Amino acid sequence: MRVDHQACQKAASTAGSGLLLQIGIAAILLIFGLLARDTAFIFASLWVWIGVVVWVGILILYFQQKLERLEALEESELAIDDNSSMFDGEGENIRPAAKRLKLLHKWVMPSVSLILAFLLAFTGYVLIQHLRLLESPDDTLRTSLYLTSLTGWALAISLAFALTGFIFSRFVAGMAKVPTWSNLRGGSSWMVGNTILLSAIAVGLVFRFFDNDAVLVWVCWAIPVFMIAVSAEILINFALNLYRPRIAGQLPRPAFDSKTLSLLAAPDSFVRSINEAINYQFGFDITSSWGYQLLLRSFSWLIALAVVALLAVDTMVIVEPTQQAVRLRQGAIVGDVQEPGLLWKLPWPFETAQVVEVSRIRELPLTFQWKEDRPVYLWSDNLDTLAVSKPKPFIVTGSSNSGDATSEDVLALLDVRAVLQYRIAKDGLLDWLTFGSDQLERRTQRSKRELGLLAITQQSLTTMLQTKTLNEIISSDRANFTAEVKEALQSKFNSLETGVEIVSLTLPFLKPASSDRSTFEGVSVSRQAESRLISASEGWADNVLTYTVGDSALVEPVIEAVEAYNNARSDWDALRTSGASSADIEHAKKRMDTEESLAMTLLRKGNGAASIRIDNAHVTRWVEMLDAWSRASKVRGQITAYKASPEIYRQRTYMAVLARRLPQLRKYIVGIDPNRVNVDLELQTINPLLNFSESIDIDQGAGN
Repeated sequence: MRVDHQACQKAASTAGSGLLLQIGIAAILLIFGLLARDTAFIFASLWVWIGVVVWVGILILYFQQKLERLEALEESELAIDDNSSMFDGEGENIRPAAKRLKLLHKWVMPSVSLILAFLLAFTGYVLIQHLRLLESPDDTLRTSLYLTSLTGWALAISLAFALTGFIFSRFVAGMAKVPTWSNLRGGSSWMVGNTILLSAIAVGLVFRFFDNDAVLVWVCWAIPVFMIAVSAEILINFALNLYRPRIAGQLPRPAFDSKTLSLLAAPDSFVRSINEAINYQFGFDITSSWGYQLLLRSFSWLIALAVVALLAVDTMVIVEPTQQAVRLRQGAIVGDVQEPGLLWKLPWPFETAQVVEVSRIRELPLTFQWKEDRPVYLWSDNLDTLAVSKPKPFIVTGSSNSGDATSEDVLALLDVRAVLQYRIAKDGLLDWLTFGSDQLERRTQRSKRELGLLAITQQSLTTMLQTKTLNEIISSDRANFTAEVKEALQSKFNSLETGVEIVSLTLPFLKPASSDRSTFEGVSVSRQAESRLISASEGWADNVLTYTVGDSALVEPVIEAVEAYNNARSDWDALRTSGASSADIEHAKKRMDTEESLAMTLLRKGNGAASIRIDNAHVTRWVEMLDAWSRASKVRGQITAYKASPEIYRQRTYMAVLARRLPQLRKYIVGIDPNRVNVDLELQTINPLLNFSESIDIDQGAGN
C-alpha cells in the first residue's frame, strides 16, 4: 500500500472514531454506575477512561505522520527540477514535521506508555485497597460493594458495549495488518480489554438472575488485578523496546501495544501461530497430513464424547466415612441424607451434591482473638495491641449480694476470651443446612451460619455473666460456670434446631477490664498471706493444745469435755441466781460434777501440761491446808495458858517478839540526860557502791 498523507488521514480518522467511542463507553459506564449504584460498572469505567490516553496518543501520532507525509510530498515536488537544488544538504533543518514525528516516537510514545503503566498500577492498587476494606472488621467508613437492582438494564448495556467494542477492535486489527497502520494495534488491544471486562460483568449479571452475587464480586476483584497485569506488560514492553534493534523503514511499536490483548483482537493469527509452532516442532508440515486433518474433522465428536464422559462422571459422588451428603436441585434439598457410600444424582446443572464433614470439630471464637500465640498472658498486658480486634468487655456484678443495699448496684467490666467447639449433631445435618448458609459475610470472614451461632452464644453468655459476681467468675468457680453455660446453650441450640452439638465451651482468659486490675493481684497476695497466717496459727494452736493435753489424739475430746463442763457450770449458776428449786439446782450440780470428772479423767490420761498443773494445784492445796491446820492447832494449844493468866501470856508473848526482833536492830547507848539530846534521823538507805564515807574513815585511820 502506498504510504501517503491519505493513508495517514484514514488512520487518524479511525483513531478519532476510537477516541469518541472510548469516551462514550467510559462516560455511560460511569454515569450508570453512579446513578444505579453499581461498583462493577464504576471499576470498568476507570479502565475505559485510562484507555482514552491511548487513543489520544495514536491520534496525535497519525496526525503528525500525516503532516510528515505532506512535508515529504512538498519536498519531492520541489526536487523534481534537477536545477532547483538550493535545499540540498539541509536534511532535517528543512523538515520540522519529520523531526517532530521522530520526537514523538522517541520520547512522547514511551512517556505515554509509562504514564499508562503508572495510572493502571495506581488505580489497581487503590481499587484493591478499597476491596480489602470490605473484608476488614476495622473499616470505620463502612465501605460497601454496591450491586445494582437494575440487572436487566445493566446486562443490556454491558452486552451492547462488549459487542460494539469487539466489532470495532476486529475492524481496527484488520487495518493494523497494513504496515502503515500498525500502530492502530494499541487501540485495538485496548478496545479488546473493554470487551473482556464488559463480558465478565455480563456473565456476573447473568448469575445474579439466579441469586448468585459471588461471580460479580469476583469480577470486581478481577478488574484491578487485570489492570496491574496490563501495567506489568507495558513495563516489560518498555524495557524490551530499549534493547530491541531498529529496522530501517519499520515504525516502532509503542509499549502500550499489548501483544496479549492483540492476540484476542485477532484470534485467527493466534491459531495460525499455533499451527506454525506445531510444524516447527515436528520439522515438517504436519498440519497438512491426513492424521491432523482427521483430528480436525473429528474434533467436534471428540468434544461431544468428552462432555458425555464428564456428565456421566458427574452423576456419581463418593461420600467418605466421616461425611454425609444431600442432593440439591435449584438450591432445594432433594431426598434424604446420604450416609457414607456412593451417591447417585443428576448431572450438573440439574442437580448438585453438598458433602459435609459431620465428624469434624469446628471452633468458633466468641470474643476476641490473639494476633499470635504466647505461653502466658498477664492481666497487666495491653489487650488492644495483643488482640486482633479491640475486646468488648462483659458486664458482671461487682460484689456479692451481702445485705448491703448499696453493693447491689455496683457493676464491673470483665474481659473474656471464650471459645466454642462444636460439631454437627447426630441426625442433625438437615437442621444444620437449613439453619444458615456457608456464604461468607464481608468484614467478618464468617459465614451466615457462624454469625447466627455467634449471636446466640454471645446472648446466652452475656445473660449468664450478669447473674454472677466478679469474684465468682475469676475464682475456681469458673469450671462450674462454663458447665452451666454449656448446658443452657445446648438447650437453646436444640430449641432453635441448629443441628449443633457442643463439644466444649472454654474461657481460657479472664481479667477485669478496669484500670484497677492491679488491686486484684494485691488481693491474691493478701489471700496467700492470710492462708500462711492461718496455717501458722493452726500449727501454733496444735502445738499449744498438744502441749496442754499431752496426746494429740485427745485434743478434740478434751475440748468437747471442757466445753460441756463450762455449759453445765453456766446452767448451774443460772439456776442458782434465778431462784430455781433445790432439786433442779442439785441435778445441775451433779451434771456439772460429772462433766468435770470426765474432763479430769481425759486430762490425766493425756498427762500434759494441764494435768501437771492440776496435780500441782492439788499439792499446793493440801500443803496450804495442812499449814493452816498446824497453825490452828498451835493456837488452840495456847488457849489454856491464856485462860490461866492473860497478863502473863501477853508479857511473855511481847518478850518473845522482842527476843526475836531486837538482835537484828541497830542499838544506840546514850550516857547523858535524854532531855539534853536532840536526835536527827534520816531514814535513807545508802547504796554501798556510793558510800565513800567509810573509805575516808579507813584512810584516815591508816594515816594515823
